[in-house]
Amino acid sequence: MKSINQLALVVLGLLSHGLARTVGFDPEAQYVENTGEHGFVPPRNGDYRGPCPGLNALANHGYIPHKGIASTDEIINASMKVFGMGRDLATLAALYGVAVSVSPDLAHMSIGESIRTGEIPCANGVSLKIKPQGLNFAHTSFEADASPTRYDKYQPESKGDANNLATPVFQQLLNRQANVPSEKINFDLNILADHRLQRNIDSVKQNPKFFLQPFGGFINGNTHAVIFQLFANRSAKFPEGRLDNDTLKSFYAVQQGPGGGLLKYYPGWEAIPDKWYRRPLDDPYTVPKLNADIVAQINRHPELLNKYLMGGNTYGVNTHRTIDIERLTNGTFKLEHMTDGYNLSCFSLYAGLQLTPRWVNSYYSDAENTVMKLLTTELPPFFADLKCPQLGAIDQRLLDIFPGWNAALPGPK
Repeated sequence: MKSINQLALVVLGLLSHGLARTVGFDPEAQYVENTGEHGFVPPRNGDYRGPCPGLNALANHGYIPHKGIASTDEIINASMKVFGMGRDLATLAALYGVAVSVSPDLAHMSIGESIRTGEIPCANGVSLKIKPQGLNFAHTSFEADASPTRYDKYQPESKGDANNLATPVFQQLLNRQANVPSEKINFDLNILADHRLQRNIDSVKQNPKFFLQPFGGFINGNTHAVIFQLFANRSAKFPEGRLDNDTLKSFYAVQQGPGGGLLKYYPGWEAIPDKWYRRPLDDPYTVPKLNADIVAQINRHPELLNKYLMGGNTYGVNTHRTIDIERLTNGTFKLEHMTDGYNLSCFSLYAGLQLTPRWVNSYYSDAENTVMKLLTTELPPFFADLKCPQLGAIDQRLLDIFPGWNAALPGPK
């Protein structure tokens, strides 16, 4: 338990500088190359693409290997260079992703489907209990229900596919700006907060096994916030960014017929748009900034905390129950204080890491000395006093009533 608490303090302390600043625009520094050696090349047979549009775009433009098998260092560095992610958030995503994607060396992973034999040799003392996988495998342990652009895995319409974009869901997002003049369209944080709430409501109605684990609500907030924070195009007029239809569709591999016609999705063809400028590298998108964005989502829609932070359906559709955070944490966290400081991030990391062994112990022969050691030692040793409460063992029995939780766990069903 001590090592998990230390890890959470490390992650949350990384680059914990102030959030408020004046953002300028430097076209030379912020321009992202998408020609020449970084020109768009669609995936070929045998290449891997998966649920993360950002990683797919990085592979298609050669910022990580085009094959779609990349090292954690390659993913971290490219995420920072191209999208302006903070090292803390990029490191957390890459290391947790490689852990739950069943990597044979815990240093490389497929950004999509399960790898073929020998593509990543076993190394670093890793021995697997199951076949190596990829990010497509990480539903519930990492990827979450109520996605902004995907169906839920156990929603009938998905037929088990939560990795590819669902055009009806994407159309639902586009419709939020349907009556806005094209020159004023901006899928900003407020629009995405509204969309997040609706996607949770939809999942309750449509997915009998809808479930967000304690880390899942944080991830759900993250996947909505980063759409704007990482994909919006910066300019002198919009130094904080503007996300219009064309930019959004490019990053999600979607084309549309004339006059708002039918949408066509090209799986794995996510692309960096022409004349696209990232967020400033001196204003990286860090865990503290993400925490602030999720708090803003909650301030706009309190249900995102009171109801949809974690929990799910219990006996089919429309049987949603919320997990009591005070009971789960034995009083360490209380609902009324979750938007104070960095409590949302603290809780999500602490609780999420406590649940990680429920998956990785079934994937790796010696998970404690490989996966968990990676997560507790490989993150940079920076920390700051974010005043995270020390969380003891959470009461995992509270999760057992949720079919979506039980379906996500390894082993026979």
